[in-house]
Amino acid sequence: MNTKPKVICHIMSSVDGRLLDNRWTKPFDGTEKTELLQVYTAIGRELNTDAWMFGKRTICDIFPGKFNERNTPFLGLNSVFIGERNSKRMFIVSDPDGDILFTSSTLRNDNILVLLGRNVTEEYLAFLRELCISYIVVEDATYLASGLEAANREFGINSVSVQGGGILNGALLKEGIIDELSLVVYPGIDGLAGVSSIFEYIGNDTDSPAKGQSLQLLSTERREHGVIWLRYKFQNSKNKIQ
Repeated sequence: MNTKPKVICHIMSSVDGRLLDNRWTKPFDGTEKTELLQVYTAIGRELNTDAWMFGKRTICDIFPGKFNERNTPFLGLNSVFIGERNSKRMFIVSDPDGDILFTSSTLRNDNILVLLGRNVTEEYLAFLRELCISYIVVEDATYLASGLEAANREFGINSVSVQGGGILNGALLKEGIIDELSLVVYPGIDGLAGVSSIFEYIGNDTDSPAKGQSLQLLSTERREHGVIWLRYKFQNSKNKIQ
């Protein structure tokens, strides 16, 4: 039976649920905003997961540019490659297009694992191998559950903290594979309609990505500078894989 890692969405937002920290109001006591962001980072380490994850949009801001040498379709071999494994935890990114132009095998000193679909090219896989970046090729990398199951099976990853944006969170929500929400609330406001929020599923007005799912409050903690940490367990998640 396929087993996916425990998935924890770990996110920091303003009190109105917005994610762009450069738009949040300043801390009331004059503390630098960066200090409050460090509280969020420290809490992420406390989750003690085997891996952490960003969305592709965030990764492309870190590694700008695209891999364009794309001629040979995937031949069905070398679907799993184990590259450098020097870090205690791994960093995972799902890349359905197979075109992130990495320049290093690590992100914040953690070794990278890329989840790819069968539309990937042999040239891109060779590029990753040359950089000693681990990868897994699954049938469809847009289906996050299958990639995470493979990460558990091939790399022994039992828990992942998803620290990406609202679009990645929304995709996970739609698939019904979130186990916990770790919500760190910054004591400030954005206030503008249409700004990225905690869950941003790309769909239409008839979609209900959270349907069949409910939240059980696990804990609340007050941290430094008025930051609040809320932990919720997802119950009755649709399509839940046991």
